[in-house]
Amino acid sequence: MKAIRLTTLLGLVSSLFLSAGVWASPAEDDVEIKHESIRLKRIGPERRFGGAPAGVLYTRTDKAPKTVVLFIHPESDNRNTWQTIPLAKTGFAAFGFATRYVKEDHHLIMEEILLDLAEAIRFLKQERGFTHVVLHGHSGGGGLISFYQNQAQTSPPNRVKNTPAGDPPDLNEYDLPPADGLIISAAHLGRGFAVARKLDPSVTDEDDPLSVDLSLDPFNPANGYRPAPAASEYSREFLRRFEAAQQARMKHLIEKAYGIVAERQRYQKLLNAPDFKEKHPQEQLRIQRGAIVQRYMTIYRNFANLYYMIPTIDPNDRLLGRRDLRNYYAHFHPRNTTPEAFLSGNSLASNVYSPKLLPAVTVPVLVILGSADPSARISESRAAFEAAGTSDKEFALIEGADHFYRPAGPKAGKGDQREQTIRKLSEWLSKRFAR
Repeated sequence: MKAIRLTTLLGLVSSLFLSAGVWASPAEDDVEIKHESIRLKRIGPERRFGGAPAGVLYTRTDKAPKTVVLFIHPESDNRNTWQTIPLAKTGFAAFGFATRYVKEDHHLIMEEILLDLAEAIRFLKQERGFTHVVLHGHSGGGGLISFYQNQAQTSPPNRVKNTPAGDPPDLNEYDLPPADGLIISAAHLGRGFAVARKLDPSVTDEDDPLSVDLSLDPFNPANGYRPAPAASEYSREFLRRFEAAQQARMKHLIEKAYGIVAERQRYQKLLNAPDFKEKHPQEQLRIQRGAIVQRYMTIYRNFANLYYMIPTIDPNDRLLGRRDLRNYYAHFHPRNTTPEAFLSGNSLASNVYSPKLLPAVTVPVLVILGSADPSARISESRAAFEAAGTSDKEFALIEGADHFYRPAGPKAGKGDQREQTIRKLSEWLSKRFAR
């Protein structure tokens, strides 16, 4: 364990944190935070991909917190996320988490991450003695924690029995301890749902990133595109065709993924057939290779969400940015992915879709986002809020905050959006859970 004196940290990172306003009050500037790096067991099916889940536990040195907030995203490393130290300073513990698929979106299986969460909750309660564990899912983490709590509150044998590709794990075979509360932060309704509306439907050849049907190109000025900061204006007829073509492309990609999976499964069936050893050695080798080879899909141009270009779609305080060239860039998921990962996390075949998951959730729920978020939509956060089955739920909007609660847009004010966010989290937690 190590102790961090925040007065020292202030000198090192003041430009980062003070400008964002993450400290709640000067009276607590001198509090010491201890942090413990923890490596957890990896449970579930053995795969060639991913590592062991791990986390960093942050607590005050002068308190023994009873409640811990676990910060998670499917593949982003939350061990040092900006909320951990400020929240720990308020008296709650914070556990910054990294799943087995941290920075490995191309292999990520959502159902396996649920096992990581189960092990983390078990560890925090049984080995660290916390009475309450609250899950904080930011962005893509919102759908993930909704999926987890839904399955944790579902009794076997009624849980998900396999991944969309038909592979383990069978969640009925594992202990999934329920969390005691959910914080759904700046989240969409599910990654597959979000990917479907980001796909550029003007792609005419999945193997050619420059192929284009100009009549469907959202960045074609003839269709109404205008570079930011100007707002684009598309006809209703274009919007109708665009959405239909996006759905068609998603359907095509799902069919392609299932086709690749079926080929692997065919080889596995041949490998396990009674007559396998009777085949010629070269044929046996071909079958063995076919049963284990990992194929990948390359999905070009997946940053064409019209929400980025049209401020009247779900209006808020967001600023428009240039998106046309970013649509061709490699950063945005999914770009290179296994078909199994695509089906599990980034397609409409995924089990992760909050409106279907949250009605079963009965623990307290906080839904929170910023009014200047350029990607998370207020209407969808409202939909998640309304869908939650619990009677103890709250909706919070941080004015002038972007996707990461930094000041942005015309209502940024004095720039203390992160301080406001920590205050809201602390207030919500204090009303329901012991520090």
